[in-house]
Amino acid sequence: MNGVNRMNQRGGGFPSINRNRYSLMPVAMLVFCASLLFAVLTARSLYSDGSYYFLRVLTAGNFAEIIPYRSYAGYLFEFPAVIAIKLGMTDLLKLQIAFGTGCFMVWPVAMLFCHWLAPKHFWIVVLACGAGYLNAAFVAIGEHVVAHAFFWPVCFVILFARPLTPISAGIMLVSALILLRSYESLLFLGPLLASLAFWRFFTGKEKNWQRAIFLLTAILLCLAAYIALDGLLHPGKGPRISSFKTGALNELAYPEWTIMWTYLWGLLMIASWSPQVRRVITQRTGIVVLAGVILLWGAWPLLAPAQLDPSKQYEARFLNLLVPMGLLPVAFVLSRRPEWLEPHRRYLVNFSAALLLAQSLWHIAATEQWRSYIHVCKDMLASHKGAIHLQDTPYGKNPAVGRQATRFIWEMDAPALSIEIGPCKVKAIIQPPVEVACEPFNPFKPREFPNLERYGINYDEYFRAVIESQKQGTVSPKPK
Repeated sequence: MNGVNRMNQRGGGFPSINRNRYSLMPVAMLVFCASLLFAVLTARSLYSDGSYYFLRVLTAGNFAEIIPYRSYAGYLFEFPAVIAIKLGMTDLLKLQIAFGTGCFMVWPVAMLFCHWLAPKHFWIVVLACGAGYLNAAFVAIGEHVVAHAFFWPVCFVILFARPLTPISAGIMLVSALILLRSYESLLFLGPLLASLAFWRFFTGKEKNWQRAIFLLTAILLCLAAYIALDGLLHPGKGPRISSFKTGALNELAYPEWTIMWTYLWGLLMIASWSPQVRRVITQRTGIVVLAGVILLWGAWPLLAPAQLDPSKQYEARFLNLLVPMGLLPVAFVLSRRPEWLEPHRRYLVNFSAALLLAQSLWHIAATEQWRSYIHVCKDMLASHKGAIHLQDTPYGKNPAVGRQATRFIWEMDAPALSIEIGPCKVKAIIQPPVEVACEPFNPFKPREFPNLERYGINYDEYFRAVIESQKQGTVSPKPK
């Protein structure tokens, strides 16, 4: 009878979400890993700058430095593909998978480090992943991803590794080295972590070697901030801060689908500290409504494909700076006064897992749209000859998907992507949908084409088709 009464008090026998055995975390992590695997297998790493990075690696057969003050992050993306090439792999499909593995392994590695260091507080890294990384992750190549991901292992070692062990010291030093040349956000994140490392150096009661590790980490993080500042002051050919600021302002004023829901979910997460709100959301109706929200959130790219604009996630990269800065005080509280958050911990865990789950489902749905687009592009590259102007094809003219054509392919990256996903005997190349200069080669200048003979790439058929089209006056070169 007592058991029946307890079940009735929880709302007609439906279990409350605050029980450990009903934690969403395992399910969320499984779906998150599945979303990354799907992204790797569908070559989503080639979206945007990814096709440029990949072509540079193929051409060099080695690491390709793109932006010097972000070089360590770039090398991390390129590492599996470079190793595969050094081992003699020449199959482009397999090399794409290796390259994609490098692009999408960053957060799983950082999360594994954090779970090993402090499994009880792992939820805060999950929250950071869902609120920051997954709002800006469709563009796989983004050094801001590395800066945010490896912020957390350094933070976890400083705050939770007591005493400092050789393994945790190694994790902290490796992470700090990666951060040294990762992204300009280290101008802000570096001093924050360095101050924590100095605090541990001066106040901790460790052995001399342990204190030396914290001092070395603090120095590396200060150097990372200096390199980030130098990158901002002397960007060279790299991106300028104006682009970062414009994207941040746009997304703050007019948030995209996933960001809007992240804001609302964060407010609900805070509101759940109220017993009244908690009582509502843990009843049968509340759980069903929240589950419906998560499914709608995640399935939106399939329900409204014409509204999908993956390039907007590039504009949201500012969240990979704001999220760690906002959650660092929470992590500090967990290290110093864990009892303050302990009454709410189970709810924080489940809300963080639910956020990761919803965002991962969205990425699976959006990646499916990318897969369909790439499939169409492959068919066009195999069936056409010469220059393909995407908007002149049936695909580009279709009002349901035509608007997406210019979203899934970034203008200057179109020729590189065509070589990477098309037949080895190149017959056609997709031209940019707008008048822009192409990089890293002009598709109408044979001498600029990358030498990829070792991978079986041959351009003869494409060159013949272009020459014939130019003689007939049916195609004109793009701007030099």
